Amino acid sequence: MKPIFLVLICAALSLGPGPARSAETLVSDVTIVHVEIGSLETGQSILIRDGVIAEVGPDLVADDVDTVVDGADGYLIPGLWDSHVHIFSTPDEPDTALPLYLINGVTGIRDMGALWPIEAQQALKAKIDAGDVLGPRLILAGAWVDASPGSWPGMFLADTPEEARSVVERIDAEGWAAVKAYSMLDEATYLALADAAAEHDLPFIGHVPEQIPLATAIEAGQDGMEHFGRVTKACATREAEMVGEIRDALESGADLQAVMARMAGHNRIILDTWDESLCEAVLAQMAEADMHVSPTLVVADFYTGNWPTPDAPRMRMLPSAVREAWDRPDFRMQSMTDDVRELADASIGLDRSTFVMAHAAGVPILASSDASFANPYLFHGFSLLDELDIYVNAGLTPREALYTATVAPPRFFGLTDQDGTIAPGRRADLVLLDDNPLDGLATLRAPRAVIVGGVVLDKAELDRMVDALLAAAE
Repeated sequence: MKPIFLVLICAALSLGPGPARSAETLVSDVTIVHVEIGSLETGQSILIRDGVIAEVGPDLVADDVDTVVDGADGYLIPGLWDSHVHIFSTPDEPDTALPLYLINGVTGIRDMGALWPIEAQQALKAKIDAGDVLGPRLILAGAWVDASPGSWPGMFLADTPEEARSVVERIDAEGWAAVKAYSMLDEATYLALADAAAEHDLPFIGHVPEQIPLATAIEAGQDGMEHFGRVTKACATREAEMVGEIRDALESGADLQAVMARMAGHNRIILDTWDESLCEAVLAQMAEADMHVSPTLVVADFYTGNWPTPDAPRMRMLPSAVREAWDRPDFRMQSMTDDVRELADASIGLDRSTFVMAHAAGVPILASSDASFANPYLFHGFSLLDELDIYVNAGLTPREALYTATVAPPRFFGLTDQDGTIAPGRRADLVLLDDNPLDGLATLRAPRAVIVGGVVLDKAELDRMVDALLAAAE
């Protein structure tokens, strides 16, 4: 383990510090976008001191500040969050991932599962926090727990309630931010995991395991749910039958590929038995329980072949090894049957209409992409903006979509210095835009400036970062 650990630390160090944070910065004459209430406040200036917003008002002066950002005619929003990413699937992934987030205005990310040791992840997080590495704020929530042999390498494994309790003790001791359930856990082990997480005062998040009904997860107190498909499945009158089928398959020793094949066959059942009244009841239960959902709706683009061309800028910013890997056959695509392909558009449409119902019912949403080098055509930074566009196209307003990426995440994570508002005492993670994002989110694609932890990345610096990514990828 030690040699791998050292390699990963060296990779983190190679990112470099980037622009220095000024002791005091004044962002002058902007329109503040109050995302929570959907209002605009014109003619405002923001004084940033040591990475924190010190003052906000119309008449701030700039006598002794180190940096002045002219915000004339610009709109200022809180920095964006992507609440489900994986930046540690290769030794050098952060070298590309971190700047990709920043150039897209993403100033906070929650990592949900890694191939790096926790010590190496924490070392990189510490360097970002200290300003030695330029990157978005990082939450390490990737302590994923699955049944043997595990769906991915590096998972915590638990096959009994006793093992689940032991695993949570280790997760707590290692300093993870949460306990993440994964797909193949049985019910007894899952419930023990939930109880142990509560005993250790750790958020309980993750997948709803395939052999567990959604109602059981709600009753167990699962705080956050990753991906949206299980919500749509719970709105089908035959959910119990589908869950029981997976349980029987796993108990009989079926391998992962066989289980995935059975799961693929559920799409038609869900389409045939989805029930609006049942769905309203399910969503009401989720809202009452305050179960947050990270939908990752953009993942559907991978399965439907909605991929950018090889010469698209986002593709050209990736290392050549990643582009080559994405061009090879993927086991998830290979598991798709003709029936799944035939039903893809209808299944995606049902997910998205159910998502709109969930939002209307008050189910809290955390914007999320599942971006990773291990997930083909899901891009760090870019895919979060794609996800927000999906929300708007499905029926949310631009303000409602922005809320899921600015206000909801820091509040769910319990951050004391961020809550999606631009106010004194808040961490200075901000994005300056040319146009009003409440009128449309296209302006997010070309930020005028990004401020992360008080470090100002103006347009020239953002362009330099893009050029550096393109040069490194050649």
